[in-house]
Amino acid sequence: MIPVFLELKGFNVLIFGFGNVGKRRFEKFLDSCAKITVYSKSIAKKDISKYENARFFECDVSNLSDEELYSIIKNHDIIITAIDEKNNKRIVSIAKSINKFINSSTFEKESNLIVPAYCSVDGVSFAVYTGGKSPIVAREIRKNVEEYLKNSEFEISFQNKLRDFLKNEIEDQNERKKVLENVFSDEKFKKELLELIEKHR
Repeated sequence: MIPVFLELKGFNVLIFGFGNVGKRRFEKFLDSCAKITVYSKSIAKKDISKYENARFFECDVSNLSDEELYSIIKNHDIIITAIDEKNNKRIVSIAKSINKFINSSTFEKESNLIVPAYCSVDGVSFAVYTGGKSPIVAREIRKNVEEYLKNSEFEISFQNKLRDFLKNEIEDQNERKKVLENVFSDEKFKKELLELIEKHR
């Protein structure tokens, strides 16, 4: 597997289960502008009333045949299953047979899609995955990176403006890289240069 960031606007995401794991997956996909459909054995109206852009179906998947599951899965691009092991296995098998992206809470090794711990601060995104070895470590790494990004907002803004400026002034990418690396280690110069760039924009 390789890590990728996908633009999911217009994609159809199907989630089986709305317990703790299903809700966490659901909330991660909310900001993606994907079309989300949820099937769950029990859905409390108070839990879903605030979500206008998702469809919810109260349904016990155990009562659905493989053919019925297939007819639901085939119309979606990404499948997330976070229910009991037996039904997770059925869903993974069906989804993979028709080349869907599938993430399973109990059959991670059979999944071809991982939903990692991630954070996004001011347009900078970071994701970490431990291969299922330690979700707690992944969570703590994510927290540390998120804190670092929040404390580096000036640095991020500065690097962004400086890169734009250098692209117009220096053609050679290696030379631009050298300037950026030198500036990164000089706090006083960074502030003075940022003021200069702002002044002449």
